[in-house]
Amino acid sequence: MNILDEIRNRAVAPTVAPREDVLAQQQQGSSTRKVDVTSTADSSVSELTLLEEQLANLPEIAPRLPVRLDLSIKQELDELCNQEKITVETLLEAFYVTCKEKDSVMKQVLKEAKKRLKSRKEAGNIRSSITRLANLAKKLK
Repeated sequence: MNILDEIRNRAVAPTVAPREDVLAQQQQGSSTRKVDVTSTADSSVSELTLLEEQLANLPEIAPRLPVRLDLSIKQELDELCNQEKITVETLLEAFYVTCKEKDSVMKQVLKEAKKRLKSRKEAGNIRSSITRLANLAKKLK
């Protein structure tokens, strides 16, 4: 999937129906009926407390992590995530939790990760050498 397709997919995000303006309704209806402010405030506080308790029981989400991936793997992950309607972050979490439970799988994953890290370091060193040689060639001209 190319960048243009990704932008198009984001552009067709689902929309929600507009909310009713509760304050405007209360102001219009205030001449005909009295609103019990204390009971409304109490119910808002109790609902807020309930929502805070529910949030406390859910895992805390860390800030976004910029991840650089092999281009072909990134494309495959994007396709998989689009098909399954999940995010790359939740897929990564699921991979980790699943591998953590299976020691042999975790060892295999770590072995592959170390191999990939070595390859990335080598590529970085090559890019650095190319840049230095290009800069040196510019100075010599």
